Amino acid sequence: MRVYGIVRELDPTPVQATALRSQVGAVRFAQNTMLAQVKQALDAKESMSWTSISLHTGWRNIREESAPWHKECSKESFQDGCSRLSQALSNWSDSKKGKRKGKKVSFPKFRKRGNRDSWSFTAGRMVNDSVVKVPRVGHVALKEPLVVPDGCRPTMWMVRERAGRWFLTVRVREESWQNPQKKPTSDIIGVDLGVGDDFAAFPNGSKITNPRFLRNDAKRLRKANKSVSRKVKGSHRRRKAVKNLQRVYFDTTNRRQDFLHKSTSSIVKSHDVVVLEDLCVSSMALRKGFRLGRSVSDACLREFRRQMEYKAEWYGTTVIIADRWFPSSQLCSTPGCAHRNKDLGLKELSWICPECGITHDRNVNAACNLQGYGVRSTAGSSLVEARGDEVRPPAVVVLVGEARNAVLSKVDRI
Repeated sequence: MRVYGIVRELDPTPVQATALRSQVGAVRFAQNTMLAQVKQALDAKESMSWTSISLHTGWRNIREESAPWHKECSKESFQDGCSRLSQALSNWSDSKKGKRKGKKVSFPKFRKRGNRDSWSFTAGRMVNDSVVKVPRVGHVALKEPLVVPDGCRPTMWMVRERAGRWFLTVRVREESWQNPQKKPTSDIIGVDLGVGDDFAAFPNGSKITNPRFLRNDAKRLRKANKSVSRKVKGSHRRRKAVKNLQRVYFDTTNRRQDFLHKSTSSIVKSHDVVVLEDLCVSSMALRKGFRLGRSVSDACLREFRRQMEYKAEWYGTTVIIADRWFPSSQLCSTPGCAHRNKDLGLKELSWICPECGITHDRNVNAACNLQGYGVRSTAGSSLVEARGDEVRPPAVVVLVGEARNAVLSKVDRI
């Protein structure tokens, strides 16, 4: 079984768009109203249940007074608001108690209009391939046909607004799907990601150029931001300028996502085993003195890894994550040489090994070392945690001789 989402853009009429905004507003109103109740109970040191059912029960007790217009909206809008608040409170409580990994989660805040507005419901229905029925909104047309594959059952519908455009996400469950059999481990490739001119490098010397969408759209974004700042707050023209700025950002995001999906799909479908680095993207973006925050964020390295991992499960590909401290760029990938260049700086794109005299391209050399990491991993040998001076040169030598050449000869397509 697998669960995934299908996204299509809606084409609502002006009346339907107003109705969709009303449903989204009802979600926000219920969430804010019950959050006020929770904060009041905490301030008074009174016990209050945070489950979704309890919050929805509390909402039904006060809805006649707080929202006399509630019958104009779908009941699932208010249920969705209570469910979101329950999840937010649970995340905050688990984070406070240390049960939740990652960064600390703050206490939920009141939501405001225009901040990731969306609405989830279960009563949706496909009228045909081009029309969907939305509760209390009616039959809404789609800009592209939506065909639910045979054997798939829609379990959740979500409507959201992005840059003045409405999108529908259908979460489907495919009961008959089974994980494909893993491919043989004969075709192994290492992928070295970067934020410079090369987004990805491969052992055979091929590279994917970094498109740098945010940098290329800097002039458009600067112009749109200036237009917003020159308008009077609260005016109609400012709202139009804000929508134009949102469209520019949304266009940049869409083109970046298209690039990432095409790149990851090509790599996963073409190889049996893919080896990636375990990059700490947040530290890379916030590292002082290097000023790489914008470039790291624009590259979306974590999103690339996320797509690689879930697509690998779909196509039977194995993804190996190398140890975070594995010095892939510093090790010489020449067969029989285990020299490590500890003085390699971030600005050095190539370096000459003092022992074998080979000139290495920094990114291609790292990809070769990652490939060797994957070969040793699939062979069942013990992997080395290359942390600083504890690295033993014999343990990190890349596959040598004819065996390495045989593997490299198979990596001929990207």
